[in-house]
Amino acid sequence: MKPLRILVFLTLLLLSAQVSVADDSALPDVDVSQQLAEAEKRADNWKMAFWVMTGVYIFVYIMGRRRLVRKIWARNKELKLALDKAQESDRLKTAFIRNISHEVRTPLNAINGFSQLLCSSDFELSQEERQDMKDRISKSAETLTDIFSEVLEMSEGESLHSRSDVDVNTLCREMIEEQKKVNEKGLDIRHASSLPDDFKVHTNEPNVRLILRHLLDNAVKFTEKGGVTLNCEIIGQQLVMSVADTGIGIDPDNRERIFDNFVKLDDYADGVGLGLPLSRRIARLLGGDVTYDYGYTGGARFLFTLPIKA
Repeated sequence: MKPLRILVFLTLLLLSAQVSVADDSALPDVDVSQQLAEAEKRADNWKMAFWVMTGVYIFVYIMGRRRLVRKIWARNKELKLALDKAQESDRLKTAFIRNISHEVRTPLNAINGFSQLLCSSDFELSQEERQDMKDRISKSAETLTDIFSEVLEMSEGESLHSRSDVDVNTLCREMIEEQKKVNEKGLDIRHASSLPDDFKVHTNEPNVRLILRHLLDNAVKFTEKGGVTLNCEIIGQQLVMSVADTGIGIDPDNRERIFDNFVKLDDYADGVGLGLPLSRRIARLLGGDVTYDYGYTGGARFLFTLPIKA
């Protein structure tokens, strides 16, 4: 019932009480003073009832308003969270388009330009020049493949698939050999481990390889001289695989920001800024984490942890 209707209803009740008092006072066979006393008593009772009912109504009305205000606040909070999420999605989309455009344009220009030179009859090219252009085209095509593979990994990498017992030392040695095959800087890339050779961890091997590949690629990318070390050890109930380099390191203000999507500290470096955030997301799905070692001062060092017992 609406508040105005309630007040009208209570007023009519009071008026009906007054009419009843007037009717009773007109009875001839009852003492007038007694009639007035009883009428006043009934009127007082009705007045009291009226004010009690009015108080109850006001209390219910206030409580209803409080509930309404709480609902409005909760709804506003939900809308603000939705707005923040939409703004973050828009920011990520803008960053994605900007980074992808920048990364794709360079290898595409190389492929387009060298292909035109190779196919053109207006230029006389030596066999060495032709081979160099073919190598550049091939390298640019590989770069494009890596870029789109990284994007696909971002959308599909969260699938854990099945788990199995993984030989940690064997896997790490294979990852090191993989890096050595493409080591063009002459870096000292090595594996160190305090684990027994038969040590195994129950986890998802493809995703562990993916994380280690991203960490090793980053270490090699930002190291010009010195080396990269993949170390394995057990600390408490966790397997800790660390990737340390002797490169330029990371500014303290950016050591957590690098785990945000599409963040690149060097706009001229290869990649679109998805490797570290993807690695951390997958590691956490596996029950572990990927963090930056703040105590390391020789360059940059990332820690990849996994629970020993999954």
